[in-house]
Amino acid sequence: MLRLLRRPPAKPPAAAPPPPATPPDEWERKFRELEARHVEEIRRGNPTYDSDDLRVWNKHADFMQDERFVASYQAGIHSDHQLNPDPDHPDIHIEWRIHVCCWAAAHARHLPGDFVECGTNTGIMSLAICRYIDFNSTGKRFFLFDTYEGIPAEQILPEEGHAHQQNRIFRDCFDIAKRNFSPYPAAVLVRGKVPDTLPSQPIGQVCYLMLDMNIVTPERAALEYFWDRMVPGGVILFDDYGWIGYDAQKRAHDDFATRHGVEILTLPTGQGMLLKA
Repeated sequence: MLRLLRRPPAKPPAAAPPPPATPPDEWERKFRELEARHVEEIRRGNPTYDSDDLRVWNKHADFMQDERFVASYQAGIHSDHQLNPDPDHPDIHIEWRIHVCCWAAAHARHLPGDFVECGTNTGIMSLAICRYIDFNSTGKRFFLFDTYEGIPAEQILPEEGHAHQQNRIFRDCFDIAKRNFSPYPAAVLVRGKVPDTLPSQPIGQVCYLMLDMNIVTPERAALEYFWDRMVPGGVILFDDYGWIGYDAQKRAHDDFATRHGVEILTLPTGQGMLLKA
């Protein structure tokens, strides 16, 4: 039988020496910097958009007052997503990201092919799109791939620790998503792990593709799978592409773009955008 060996208590560390006193001229310099920053903020005035880690001045954000956009945004935000710890306040304020999605969808609706989203959850972005472009009038199908219960642990790389944290929030939302998309008969919810589920659907041409699975393995596979199905002018959105901490996705998508002679546009929202030539 092994015995539990206890180590003697460690000696307390010696007290750290006090930091050197800041010279008066250094205090003066810091004060002047803060004063200049305050004056600059007063000169600029209030930002025109300040949310989702994006703050801008002197840029139009008039989509925030557009009735069609506001109604579409609310349709997605009130999808019972529970991503906000306070269930009484579901708005996670991703207006500019949703605005990008709606623009891309409005562009793609005029092209041949169907819509695809990989990483749907309760449908925050795709519900906003359906409302914004009146999806039922397009004659297209909207394929919505997700596990609808979180990120598969076996697909998470060691550097993607954020995904384990996010899995603490995600829960089984398939029935919620089915209810949310019930007004859209051409919305096809496909439950399961990407890329395993991709061949299960008869998808031909694609004009809109959203990749929002928070980790690289399924996103890389989905991009490879759908690339040849994208029609000329088709748009691909990468929701995590520009965010610090999602570097594995950015490296993989940049490598794909390089191999295919195209470039991904980094958006200030943290998204990436790629148009199929």
